[in-house]
Amino acid sequence: GSFTQTQRLLQWREKAVEPPGDARSELWFFYHLGRKLREKLAGSQLPRDRALLDLTWDYPTHGPNAEPSAEAVLREINGYDVTTGRPLSSFAEARADGSTAIGCWIYTGVYADGVNQAARRKSRHEQDWVAAEWGWAWPANRRILYNRASADPDGNPWSERKRYVWWDPDKGEWTGYDVPDFEKTKPPSYRPPAGASGPEGIAGDDPFVMQGDGKGWLYAPSGVLDGPLPTHYEPVESPVRNPLYRQQANPTRKMYAHPVNSVNPSPPEEHSQVFPYVFTVSRLTEHHTAGGMSRTVSPLAELQPEMFVEVSPELAAERGLDHLGWAHLVSGRAVIEARVLVTDRLTPLRVDGRIIHQVWLPYHFGFEGLVTGDSANDLFGISLDPNVLIQESKVGTCDVRPGRRPTGPALLDLVADYQRRSGNRGHHYPPLVTTDVADSSSDQEA
Repeated sequence: GSFTQTQRLLQWREKAVEPPGDARSELWFFYHLGRKLREKLAGSQLPRDRALLDLTWDYPTHGPNAEPSAEAVLREINGYDVTTGRPLSSFAEARADGSTAIGCWIYTGVYADGVNQAARRKSRHEQDWVAAEWGWAWPANRRILYNRASADPDGNPWSERKRYVWWDPDKGEWTGYDVPDFEKTKPPSYRPPAGASGPEGIAGDDPFVMQGDGKGWLYAPSGVLDGPLPTHYEPVESPVRNPLYRQQANPTRKMYAHPVNSVNPSPPEEHSQVFPYVFTVSRLTEHHTAGGMSRTVSPLAELQPEMFVEVSPELAAERGLDHLGWAHLVSGRAVIEARVLVTDRLTPLRVDGRIIHQVWLPYHFGFEGLVTGDSANDLFGISLDPNVLIQESKVGTCDVRPGRRPTGPALLDLVADYQRRSGNRGHHYPPLVTTDVADSSSDQEA
């Protein structure tokens, strides 16, 4: 099947081995689940069941396990002419009259000419540096979006050395090394008539075609709750004041008030020194998301067998941490333990005259699998970005202590002690607007 990533590149994966035992591919699971549900609902007259019964679900299968054809699914995603079955070459061929069918328009062209474009692997020695014949990039196999901006307003390359897409006056079209992200025959001199909208409203020197005005925006005039200009806020939990101005954290953040979802104090509130260190999390190459799948795979479990925390040599000395020994991290919500990895990859930072230490954790561990460990997610509270409600789960504050964490009632007592020393914050949340909160000199000195 195909896979994609933030490079927008679709590439095809070949099956390496037959699945052992009763293991099946994800495609097999979803296809046969859909088939069985449709069989059970075959006689239904209920309107609610039409969505399942009216699906196109007739993919060919092969082999003893009736594996559905991944290329047939790719063809469906690509789209086709309903009358002739011809795969569409571009989303520009899509029609609203029912004569075409498309699974997802951004992928239209990945099966152009009936060829699996995602499976192309032409060597770099056989093509230019843009590598347009290695996989397929959505949309339209365009490798760089808004590439009209690589030419000046008159359509000439800004730099001959870096020429990429340009206007060819002799042919009357945009050309270059990539698929032009612009109407192919719209000249740089084009100016929209009064009242024009959509593509007609974009001038020949407006390269940002996905914006209604064709311009590159320095600010967002509408559509965001914390705009219009991007600016800096400290995370909801931070050991320092916002260095730019008095507003500490995003004033439009979404919070969930609950005793188990407390927020560690940050300046200018008192007691922020109780949680003096910054922790951050990210992923390991060897594990996938929370590790529920990869920690059951013995080679991956062997490569990354334990939950660990990376600390700088300076912090290790400050807190009495031993390399490959144990440490536990405490927030106002939970305590987790991890093996200590002392590394100079983490460097103490000097911020506003203070030394700030940060530690790093992987987020792949939990209590099940071949290898287990405490979950980094237990340290986090829940606060959300105001626009798309993404959780701020990459950074927080904590204390770091040597040795293994306590268990049972002693663990609850430890959390309760930190809650008490940080102001019993179960029902207290920092104000969304902090510009009217006076600085605390003792807190700043801490």
